[in-house]
Amino acid sequence: MKHSRSYFEEVIGRVYERYEKNLIESKALDFDDLLMKTVNLFRKHPEILSRYQERYIHIMVDEFQDTNLVQYELIKQIGEKYRNICAVGDPDQSIYSWRSADLRNILSFEHDYPDAKVVLLEQNYRSTKNILETASNVISVNQKRKAKRLWTENDAGERTMVLEAYTEQEEAQFVVREIEQLVAKGKFRLGDFAVMYRTNAQSRVLEEAFIRYGVPYRLVAGTRFYERREVKDVIAYFRLIQNPQDSVSLQRVINVPGRVLARRRWLNYLTGRSRWGFRHMTRCDY
Repeated sequence: MKHSRSYFEEVIGRVYERYEKNLIESKALDFDDLLMKTVNLFRKHPEILSRYQERYIHIMVDEFQDTNLVQYELIKQIGEKYRNICAVGDPDQSIYSWRSADLRNILSFEHDYPDAKVVLLEQNYRSTKNILETASNVISVNQKRKAKRLWTENDAGERTMVLEAYTEQEEAQFVVREIEQLVAKGKFRLGDFAVMYRTNAQSRVLEEAFIRYGVPYRLVAGTRFYERREVKDVIAYFRLIQNPQDSVSLQRVINVPGRVLARRRWLNYLTGRSRWGFRHMTRCDY
């Protein structure tokens, strides 16, 4: 925090310091810690690294273009002895730089492993010729990429159309109007259409547009097993048994099943105002 250049950076520094303190008190690791501490462990203790090198003789990494520098370092550490690494990826599909994915990993893989065999999977089985041609023309202007020629045995298909919408609401309205127009021509029914989106958060504006224009729809989405509430609750109990200092898991199940708890004391604990330590909180008042 001493080197903060702005008030925002100073606030972020204080928040991060408190965050790290809470992790230590809870004896917890976040995703970045799992990576960094493992890499440091292997650096400091070669004998431990050797055990894992013998355990994982063959390594395959999917979506390699989305790995970050620490993940690549971890892969190189474990695969250093036998060098049996299969990296599957496409530089043209790198979209996670905002969460530290580094495109240089896949672009420099052949340099780091000059004996690697490169297999280009250029045949596409899903898209039409027009879609592939459009995608290839768009991505061809990228400078950091591997040249390839995508092809398909599928038909040419419909001509692609590009829409530049200024807001997400305008985009959703266009989708609804396009569906209504195609249905009005009598060639399609509403049940013939599917609207695909990348993240669940994008469904809200689409649903609002369907409701506003009176278009019936059905949201098709399944809840993953480990995303179910009851499964998360059970896992939280197991984590507490293993690590009684896990305040996140305790907060999740402190009132599951429903109990009558000393709410004020629990809230004080969460906000850090309680003079009671965590050991006192594990003996809750009913």
